[in-house]
Amino acid sequence: MSSMRNAVHRRSHRERAQPEERKRLGLLEKHKDYSLRAKDYNKKKEQLKSLRQKAADRNEDEFYFGMLSRRGPGSTLTRTRKSFTGAVDGDRGNKAMDMDTVRLLKTQDVGYLRTVRNVVAKEVRELEEREDDEDSEDEAPAKRKTGAKKIVFLEDEAEREQILEEKEEEDDDEDEEMDDDDDDEADEKADRKARHLEKLRKRLQNARRKLKALDNAEHELEIQRAKMAKTATYGGITKSGKKIKIRERKR
Repeated sequence: MSSMRNAVHRRSHRERAQPEERKRLGLLEKHKDYSLRAKDYNKKKEQLKSLRQKAADRNEDEFYFGMLSRRGPGSTLTRTRKSFTGAVDGDRGNKAMDMDTVRLLKTQDVGYLRTVRNVVAKEVRELEEREDDEDSEDEAPAKRKTGAKKIVFLEDEAEREQILEEKEEEDDDEDEEMDDDDDDEADEKADRKARHLEKLRKRLQNARRKLKALDNAEHELEIQRAKMAKTATYGGITKSGKKIKIRERKR
């Protein structure tokens, strides 16, 4: 019976095709295709999530040679030394500059450092002059202002003595009041000067430190440029401990 049922002609199974206006996108995606794609997407999503968590929990002091961009420590350098071009995994193809170009760039760096150093040296000189002026003002005694003189004509000696006594009493009272005011004003002025002088000295100290750092950097660059010259112009020592002999021009 089953053989007779199979012998009967059946309608062929036909799946829905891609519409005519969407044929450029390829075959129509079926449900099983979508299921496979979604499964693959979720798998990659979970993998990325676990990698992010592993990167967040990493130990910064941990090191393995497998972390290097080359394939194994020194394998490329030792086995195929002639064919090694310096390229590493993830290299962007940047080429090393020649010695003349590097020396020219270092010359430009020296020029920039020298310009900045001159600016800082000028600032140091100005701050030193201001500090000297502040110190000289503190050492110089303050001049007392004298009042205008006035001549008074009197009848007799007794009246003169009485007016002089009254004048002395008034002067004493005024001097006491002025001394109190002057003391308060002098203390406030001295505090302001001390704060200003302290700030000035801090600026001078920072400027001197910056100037020293620039001097050291300029000196190091000059030594590097001298070592990179075609003929040795710097009497240094090589890695093996040999002294560099400087060639002098024949006279």
